[in-house]
Parts: sequence; C-alpha cells; structure tokens
Amino acid sequence: MSKTNSEARVDAAVTALYGRVSEMAASFDVAVSPEELAELAVRLDMGRDELGALEAVFTYLADKHHDQVISTLLKLSRLPQKVPKTFEGFDFDRIRGRDAAALRKLPALANLHARKNLAFIGPGGIGKTHLAQAYGRECCLNGYKTYYLKATELRSKLKRAAESGNPSRTVAMLVKPSCLIVDEVGRCTFDHACTELFFDVIDRRYEKDCPNTMILTSNTPVNNWDEFFTGDDTLLCALDRVFDRATVFIMKGASFRGAELETLTVESSPMALKMNK
Repeated sequence: MSKTNSEARVDAAVTALYGRVSEMAASFDVAVSPEELAELAVRLDMGRDELGALEAVFTYLADKHHDQVISTLLKLSRLPQKVPKTFEGFDFDRIRGRDAAALRKLPALANLHARKNLAFIGPGGIGKTHLAQAYGRECCLNGYKTYYLKATELRSKLKRAAESGNPSRTVAMLVKPSCLIVDEVGRCTFDHACTELFFDVIDRRYEKDCPNTMILTSNTPVNNWDEFFTGDDTLLCALDRVFDRATVFIMKGASFRGAELETLTVESSPMALKMNK
C-alpha cells in the first residue's frame, strides 16, 4: 500500500532530522550514522517529540562548542581583544580609487581560500594594520587559526629560535596558522640567521595545500624590502614566493588618525595689578 503525500513528507522530515543530528554529533568527533540513530529511536521508543528534543540538545551543545572554539582562536591569535579591529569598524567610505571595490570584498576571505597572500603598503595612519587585524579576526570567527605579530616580535622570536640550536619548533608554529599576519615590515632588520628562518616559514607555507594566507603590512614599497633582510641573492629571491600568489594593495591618501581630535584655543591675560592704598 503506497503512502500518502502527507505520510511521505513526515518520513522525509524524520529522515532529515536523523541526518542533522548525525552531522551535529560529528562536530564533537562522534561518528553516529542516521541509520544508527533510527535504530536507537526504535529501541527507546522515541517519537517525533523526543527526537525534536534530542536535536534541540545537540543544537545547544554545538552552538556552545562553536562559541568556545571561536573564543579560544581569538585568544591564541594575539589580536587585540579589548578594542578589536573589525571590518565593520573600518571607514570604507573614505577609500577612493578604481580598486576600492576590491578592498570591500576582503571580508569574504577569498584570499584565504585561494591560498593567496595579502599585503597592505602605504604611509602610516591609513588603515593598513586595521585591515590586517580585521582580516585575521574574520578568519578566527570562521574557525581558522590566526597568529598576529609585529615584524620586531617576529625577529625576536626567530633570533631566540636560531640561538636555541633547534628552530624547527618555532618554524612549525609559524607555518601552522591558516592566517599569519606580520605587521610593520621594515621597522627592523633581520640578520642572516633570522632571514633564513623567515624564508623557511615562507617556503613551507607556500607548499601548504589548504586554506592559508600571509598578511604583511609596511610603509615601504616592496621593491625596497631587501634592505631589511640579510642574505645572498639566492636567499633573498625567496621573497618572490610571498608575492607569487598575492594581492597587494598600494594605499595612498591622508592619515585616518586624528579624526576625533579636538583642538581648543585659550589665551592668557596679564595679572591685574593691585593698587596700594
């Protein structure tokens, strides 16, 4: 006897419910198939209400687990948390030029998924660090590991690694994040050992076959970056790998800083002379 349309819809809804619960269980690394859930429902005499309650519990746990993961990713990223830089907080209306639309598309994280690096080059105060940090934060919110550090901090980290005689752990740590942000390239010079380790990081990230991107900011044009790294021509050529797959934004214009600056003018007057009687 064939089922009515109403009965078929009920069966489809229940089957879909088993599938949703199975997917949510997988988010906790628990493998349970829809068929196994159906067998459990029969064994425990679970009706649609009980199955709905089970889905609600898994939904709550999945949301809570997701929030905890995002919170952990943000803490480990070293991105500022007290006053975080976000894409929503960036004044895109101040950006002009033929490629301004490309800047607005950054929140889609296309570079991350295309395994292309990003660079923001331009004068101070124009929003380079804000955009880099906002991109990293968006990566965290989407479940991707991010690590942020200034070039001076990177140099110190690599110098300690080189001096330890076993730098592999530090290199691996810098290769692992899906999004690695190096801010203010050009604020310091890397010696030969640090340069070698930095380009080891670049090479290994270049070979990663998964969503990943490096984000670099600098006040200095890219063709002058060789001034900040120490090594022979072969080693410095490795810098090309950073920009082999990359989007470089050359940013120009006035500084964003001082937008809320309030300037007040006051004037002093001579003290009134007291008259002696």
